[in-house]
Amino acid sequence: LLTLRAGQVLNTNTLNSDIDAVQRYYSDLGYIAFVTEDTGIDAETGVLTIPIVVSTVEKVVITGNKKTKEYVFLREMKTKPGQVFNMNTLKQDIARIYNLDVVEEVQVPKTEPGSSIGKIIITIPVTEKKSGQIMVGLGYSSQSQLVGRAEISETNFRGRAEKLTFQWETSAAKKGSGDQTGGTSSFDVGFVEPWIDKKNTSLSVNVFNKLVYRFASSFPGGGGEIDGDTYNERRKGASLGLSRPFSDYTRGFITFRGETVQTADIPTSTATLTANGPIRSVTLKMQKNTRDFDRDPAVGWFNSISLEMGHVDIEEKYAVDDGSGGTEIVTNPLKGGNSTLKLEMRRYWSKGGRKTMPDEKRNTFAARLMIGMAMGKLPFFEQLFVGGSDTLRGYREDRFWGKKMAVLNVEYRKPITKGMTGVLFVDAGDAWGGNSGFTIKGLDQHKDFSPRMGAGIGIRVVTPIGHLRLDYGFGEEGAKTHFSIGHTF
Repeated sequence: LLTLRAGQVLNTNTLNSDIDAVQRYYSDLGYIAFVTEDTGIDAETGVLTIPIVVSTVEKVVITGNKKTKEYVFLREMKTKPGQVFNMNTLKQDIARIYNLDVVEEVQVPKTEPGSSIGKIIITIPVTEKKSGQIMVGLGYSSQSQLVGRAEISETNFRGRAEKLTFQWETSAAKKGSGDQTGGTSSFDVGFVEPWIDKKNTSLSVNVFNKLVYRFASSFPGGGGEIDGDTYNERRKGASLGLSRPFSDYTRGFITFRGETVQTADIPTSTATLTANGPIRSVTLKMQKNTRDFDRDPAVGWFNSISLEMGHVDIEEKYAVDDGSGGTEIVTNPLKGGNSTLKLEMRRYWSKGGRKTMPDEKRNTFAARLMIGMAMGKLPFFEQLFVGGSDTLRGYREDRFWGKKMAVLNVEYRKPITKGMTGVLFVDAGDAWGGNSGFTIKGLDQHKDFSPRMGAGIGIRVVTPIGHLRLDYGFGEEGAKTHFSIGHTF
């Protein structure tokens, strides 16, 4: 950096140029550095001394937070008192604050001199978002028909960025579809504590008693209805999850799940099946996340690999032809262990590098690859499913199933107006290798990999409850409209 060399005659213009070069170098690296007035040359030794002071953080102050505790923001930050200040680190801290999902806006941080030379005070103004919501609504699907839904959520419970949710749903499904599984009402209660210790260990708990409809269409009239379209699952149980970061971008998870599943009759082509019993599992997962902003990324990676190890004790019952014109109930105990391995890779590209604010308008390419494989004793509902709004658009929900799956999604996202984004997408995927003796009427399956394609257009609208997603996809079996909340990935 310095052009001055030992043995040269000292030139003040050259010295000033070198000092500017040193300060620019530090600035390019994100530091605030300056040369003090003590710069000078020792007349006896000829040694030139250039004192460089790199600013350190004296204090970090959060303003504008009326509900959220200040420590909730500070514990997310790598910028702390006593440490050398770095603007790049502060930008990452701002992204972490946004990812808490408790602020609407983080204004440009302000720096001011501290109590002594080389110390600075950082002030970060924030605008909190409304965290408590009550939603009541009606909906319709080909499976559950008229649906009533209520949800109470608090994403900043007690001002600690804790998340508390309660969901309740009931449907006017035709008689029989819910009777065998305890009615048509569902509830799901969830709680997330992001910090239970000083190492950023998080805790999540869910308790549920819910009715799951398989093979539903997102909107009525989607076509391709199956005969006796009444299959559903009553799932009662709970899950407990813990996670902890291993680095700035890597996090490990462990999740325990215990539930009892009861199914209504499954309309198969050869028999009627019920499969009831308990499931216990533990899932280990590693995740690496380098995205700029979790909710609407423009740059970065998101990779995860998980292994779920479970045990089932299921009793399957078939009603089969007894050969004399009647039926015979055949019981098939399904007891033992199973495991499911999943890999997911997401990638985001846009010009301009990482966003500094989440609402920056960017044309973004996004891609996702998912691969899964299941082994062991697997009841029907524990297989891998592909089809619908979150995997393969243009097809009904859970259209394909089996012990193996692969899905590739590609999207081009273009902002239209503030809060609205248009999407072009292409999906390809399949699930295969399930029980060849068990098929659903109208939903043929296969043993070998046979990928299906889907493509279409969509729109994303930012609302207080998140991104509302509406996709219209064309597949090999017709077209489907899909509605959901949040980006597909």
